[in-house]
Amino acid sequence: SRCPFHLGGDPGNQLEDSDLMSIEVKIADLGSACWTYKPFSKEIQTQPYRALEVLLGLDYGTPADIWSTGCLAFEMATGECLFDPQPGKYFSRDDDHVARIIELLGRIPPRIAFSWNKSTKFFSRPGALLRISRLSPCSLQAVLVDRYRWRRQEAAPLASFLLAALRYAPEHRATAAQCLQHAWLHDP
Repeated sequence: SRCPFHLGGDPGNQLEDSDLMSIEVKIADLGSACWTYKPFSKEIQTQPYRALEVLLGLDYGTPADIWSTGCLAFEMATGECLFDPQPGKYFSRDDDHVARIIELLGRIPPRIAFSWNKSTKFFSRPGALLRISRLSPCSLQAVLVDRYRWRRQEAAPLASFLLAALRYAPEHRATAAQCLQHAWLHDP
């Protein structure tokens, strides 16, 4: 069955809280970066971190970076990509990516899915993917609890943080300042 997260690796191999305090983060490989005021390409971001609006070929802005940050936060917390799309015999990697997003976050509102002139690349009608028909929906919290064996009280704050960063409508997505204030980053 399909699942919106990569199934490789050992879900029990997670960092302890004390390990998180010793992590040093460096920014590298800005090969697809662009100015906020002057986008130069319709395709930005590494595939697993690519925001829905970028996948759909819509205009994008800094909220696309928040989407990527959410994907990266999941990967740092679990050791696996949130979305690791793969092409199939009858569908592309982008098709699989959109399907995995829908499985995890629910139906894409028609005003977003059909807000561009190439919407028929992915959708046959509102809520229906063109090339992938069988989806296996599961909530983000269920993924953390069932697949990664997190306790519900640990999974809930991370799921809340991620869902705010992964809202479909970029204008409703959490801002960087809101992300920095989220309880998941502050509560032990």
